[in-house]
Amino acid sequence: MKKITSVLLILSLCALLISGCGKEPHKKTLKKARVVSSNVQYDAKDADLTGAVIGSGKPDEIQIRNICQLATLEVYFHNVAKAVKPADTGIFAISQEDRKFWIEYSGSAQVGIDMSKVTMTTQGNHIKVRMPHATLIGEVSIDSSSYDINSVAVESQSAWRQENKITASDVTNAIRETNLYSKLSIIKNGQVMMTADQRAKDLIKKYIEMISAFSNVQYTVDFEFIDYLEK
Repeated sequence: MKKITSVLLILSLCALLISGCGKEPHKKTLKKARVVSSNVQYDAKDADLTGAVIGSGKPDEIQIRNICQLATLEVYFHNVAKAVKPADTGIFAISQEDRKFWIEYSGSAQVGIDMSKVTMTTQGNHIKVRMPHATLIGEVSIDSSSYDINSVAVESQSAWRQENKITASDVTNAIRETNLYSKLSIIKNGQVMMTADQRAKDLIKKYIEMISAFSNVQYTVDFEFIDYLEK
């Protein structure tokens, strides 16, 4: 039990300890995994602010929200996950032992501003935009073509033990377990989040400059992030 839980999260450890009291041990269908390394990159596609966004020639909150949506970054990541497949508890697998394996896989996600929380106030020619910091939008998408059973690194076992075989299903389930860590890896990537924040601000400034040029009214804009205000 100690060998199993040493590579799992504290939450998983608690679950194992509780279930071990007065119940049968977990079967081999239980698989846990964690990301042991991560590489996150992003793609900032150019957003085209055409004349269509000018509308009535005055700054518009709806247009600013739409611009925040245009500022969304496409994030790509590559992870290495470490997983453990516990030994079977059946009588015919008495010599089995837990087996570790490692998987490399890739995926993508979107990072941006929740446009539903963006507001704009105008005082004379001064505009204030209040918005949350960038965050992960939607779910992480795993690229199923980035891994297969043949690309998995598997811990060797003693020749006299019954094989604890790592199957394609084990790999798929282990990657599913790492989704949380993939999300956290992206969310904690300060460079990606700051880039998304700045991208939204730059596009909004460009929009205000277009309005100023179109209307011959010189607007200025300030930004206020609401995350630290709404506790």
